[in-house]
Amino acid sequence: MVTTALALSDLKTQLGRLFESPASGKVFIGFDGFVDKIKKAVREKQDTRTTYFDNIRDFSGRILAASGSSGQIQMDIQRVKLGGNGPILSDTFGKVGVKSCCLGCMGYPVKHPVFSRMNPACELISVLDPGLSDAVEFSDGKIIFSELEIFEKYDWNYIKRIAGIGNIQMRIGESALVAFVDWANLPHASNIWQGVLEEVIKPSKRRDFLFLFDLCDPSRKTTQQIDEVLDLISAFSPFGNVTLGLNENETLKIWCAISGVDFQQIESSDKIHVRDAGDTLYKSMNIDALLIHPIDRTILYLKHETVELQGRLVTQPKVLTGGGDNLNAGYCLGLLSGFSVSQCMLLGMAASGSYIENGSSPDLKAIIDYIDLWMAEIDDKTTAGPKPVLK
Repeated sequence: MVTTALALSDLKTQLGRLFESPASGKVFIGFDGFVDKIKKAVREKQDTRTTYFDNIRDFSGRILAASGSSGQIQMDIQRVKLGGNGPILSDTFGKVGVKSCCLGCMGYPVKHPVFSRMNPACELISVLDPGLSDAVEFSDGKIIFSELEIFEKYDWNYIKRIAGIGNIQMRIGESALVAFVDWANLPHASNIWQGVLEEVIKPSKRRDFLFLFDLCDPSRKTTQQIDEVLDLISAFSPFGNVTLGLNENETLKIWCAISGVDFQQIESSDKIHVRDAGDTLYKSMNIDALLIHPIDRTILYLKHETVELQGRLVTQPKVLTGGGDNLNAGYCLGLLSGFSVSQCMLLGMAASGSYIENGSSPDLKAIIDYIDLWMAEIDDKTTAGPKPVLK
């Protein structure tokens, strides 16, 4: 479905009301945390001029050329920032006026300084030191090199021991939305999620939670682990509205796992479209919504309809790492504010686009500015129209 300037204008009006009456409801987010070094790979250096690898294909070609011998590639640090799906999501919520509690790995017993930059509306409960990631970014994507050893003993019992089960129950009990993120990078994430379900969600007796799940890249996970986590996510459905969010790559990899297909085959033959993969995945689960976000659009699967909306592609991104987290934040802000399905989707894409275009998590004004830019581009295309044919 084409995104119209009118739809964006309606969303802008709705967002304007949030300045006067912010979204109600607190958010609980768990359970990761990283320090991210955003880097670019140097292709060539001449005097003071530096040329970086623009795309992953050229970068991989340089690596392949070193096979059988050796090689070196200079990495230039662009910036060091707070990372992890949880902290980024929490920080964005704070900037758009939503209070959150983020339980995760921001440094223990002393918080890492990078997390002191988070919005003051974010309450942090840190129980472990953060993981470390080098995110090498290109115009067509990113490659993240992560150090994950710190998470080897990080399970539900550890979290309860450090944070206290009563504290966790209180923080989740006062939240309207609970977000579970970064399953792929936490070895015991399923154990943690199961613990929350059994010891916090079920005893609460509530049936009105909003749940958001984000798995991240499942490449290292077995088919059995993927099947189990999809069943686990479905098990939250009796206690509220469940949304699973995935990017295109994650969707295709999970589809391959549950369908018994080698991911390399679909990369080379393009046998499955992401929309079809999402449809199969959604029908295999018992959840309310599946939110898939390729780079140029968003697809939302619901029980009685599938909605697809075009986005605005950022041609000169300042940052890519964290784009999905900002999309999730925008989408969830819409849910908490009672927006329509399509407005939630557009708000997610606007929050993500603003983050990628400007390099920082947006507040409401930055999102509205981005919507204005998006609307202007749509109007320009409409005004231009087809060129007359000269005879």
